[in-house]
Amino acid sequence: MVLRRRTRNAVLSAALAFVPLISGSARASSCNKDVVAPIQMAAGQVCWTYRGAATTFVGSFSSGQAISAQMIGEASEYDPRSGRVATEWRPRDPNVEGPGGFFFGGAEAPGELTFVAPANGPYRFSFSPCAMWGAPGAVKICAR
Repeated sequence: MVLRRRTRNAVLSAALAFVPLISGSARASSCNKDVVAPIQMAAGQVCWTYRGAATTFVGSFSSGQAISAQMIGEASEYDPRSGRVATEWRPRDPNVEGPGGFFFGGAEAPGELTFVAPANGPYRFSFSPCAMWGAPGAVKICAR
């Protein structure tokens, strides 16, 4: 019984030793903090770009516009073999919500979404996995 407790405590201590090594974005409760960035295109501008830690991107589009969204972001993974956290840039899975209950999340390629706006109004772009929320990323949204 005492040996089991010592073993369990040793395993717990070893596991807790790695917690400070995990990045802040990996430790955070990823899926509950929505950070919104407004999509603001100047007159004549076809594409809008963003770099930062926002999770949602909101802008108004017109019915019939062909819209594309590309998203990548930083992802961290713990490698048990090396005992280190590896961080790299990976595609995010974009999705969009719009007027009248419109929702689309069918990516054509990793990190890329293209659709035709069915109505005038506000569109809300986001991404998964939510484990990437809060980490740096890059977004490009174009409308033609």
